[in-house]
Amino acid sequence: MAEAIEAGAIAHKTLAELRAMHTGTLMNRRQALLKCPETSTLTARDKASLLLPIRFKDTAVWQNAYRDLKSVLDTREHQPTKQQRKALRQARAKKR
Repeated sequence: MAEAIEAGAIAHKTLAELRAMHTGTLMNRRQALLKCPETSTLTARDKASLLLPIRFKDTAVWQNAYRDLKSVLDTREHQPTKQQRKALRQARAKKR
């Protein structure tokens, strides 16, 4: 059974797991990664013991996770933002 991940920490996912995820889920993961603090006050040795789950942006684990996520998202179709969807709806309504 998987261990519970503490609040604010992000579980590591493989490329295969990322490819199997829905685009919306990937975007939520991206938001969570971007919300990680830039750095911690921990020493390099302490950080090494905290490799997983992902907590801080200044670790190689975060950088690899973000790179993998971006590589999967780059293969996906563009998903319009809320503002873009609103503009499209309004444009369609004007045509009526």
